[in-house]
Amino acid sequence: MNPEGNRIRRLTVFALGVAAAGAALIPPAAVGAPPSCAISNDRNHKGYDLLQKAVDAAKAGDTLEIKGTCVGSTSVDWDITLKGVVNKAFPGTPTLDGNQSGRVLNVTAGKATIRNLVITNGRTNGDGGAILIDAGASAALVDTTVRNNTAGSGSFGGGIEAAGQPLAAIDLLLIRSAVTRNSAGSSGGIDMNFATVSLVSSSVTQNTATHVPGSPGDGCGFAPDLLRYACGGGIWNFNGTLSLTDSTVNANTALYRGGGLRTSSTINDGHVVSGITLLAGSTTIDANTAGDRGGGIFARLAGTPEPPPVIQEPASLTFRVADGSPSYTDPLTGSTLPAWTGSVSGNTPDQCFPVLTLGTHTCGSTFD
Repeated sequence: MNPEGNRIRRLTVFALGVAAAGAALIPPAAVGAPPSCAISNDRNHKGYDLLQKAVDAAKAGDTLEIKGTCVGSTSVDWDITLKGVVNKAFPGTPTLDGNQSGRVLNVTAGKATIRNLVITNGRTNGDGGAILIDAGASAALVDTTVRNNTAGSGSFGGGIEAAGQPLAAIDLLLIRSAVTRNSAGSSGGIDMNFATVSLVSSSVTQNTATHVPGSPGDGCGFAPDLLRYACGGGIWNFNGTLSLTDSTVNANTALYRGGGLRTSSTINDGHVVSGITLLAGSTTIDANTAGDRGGGIFARLAGTPEPPPVIQEPASLTFRVADGSPSYTDPLTGSTLPAWTGSVSGNTPDQCFPVLTLGTHTCGSTFD
């Protein structure tokens, strides 16, 4: 990856004798530094020094072992596993590094399974600072950290953008993984657009939705006259299905609304059409901050006037609180969800807006 230029040694006739006599005193030529990145295909054991090369040469279902720090942007368009490995030659944390010059991973089709990796230093003016998952594709992150990535000030998903569509959904599963210290105009950590996202024993922390509030309206609109892209510091569930099990949404910030979690849902004739959020296990939403409302959770119903009146009970219908029964299952794994024993606490300026009924709790300015 770092070819050295040819070195030319020039000797004069006069110096030949001196060079010969002192040969033992001349140190050997410098040896090039070891590569910072090495990838091998589990199936055929072929080695590569660029991840994109390894992906392009792989077959669907292959596992690529990644050692060291691989720099650059990579696109994946079929089923593949990217697995971080530590060995004697590469003792450091296996890392995919965007070098602040582009998105780290583009998942355009198939399913990308990402294990034991750090994904960092992605930067783009578009959506998905670290990872963009296109409509119809899916991803699973296991024991992986997505940190210090940036999407555009008018864009979404500083860490991960799950860019689904009503007729082309996306699946995103996080197990024992973290999305931390990322930023975007909105959805600082994870943005999910008509996507199904499940977090299990995972965390979304210290992410920021940064766009300065501007014109009036919903405050998180898409049209040119509604540019307040500063909602969902941690996660924005836009008409998708979000499941949080034994997970934490903590210390995220939105300059406008939904410091921890912003939800956008649609209800017709009393039935939830889209935008469901499930809370299970020890999940907590705490210590998040919003500049206006919804420090912990900001819930929005399509067609509901805003600011108030916002109808409490229909908004509460978009939340499901697991009770340990088979009635509540993880939307991706199908496993029965444990009863929710967590809380929404310590958020600023309030816990939930509007007031939400979460199981046996009322969540508004306080959580009771």
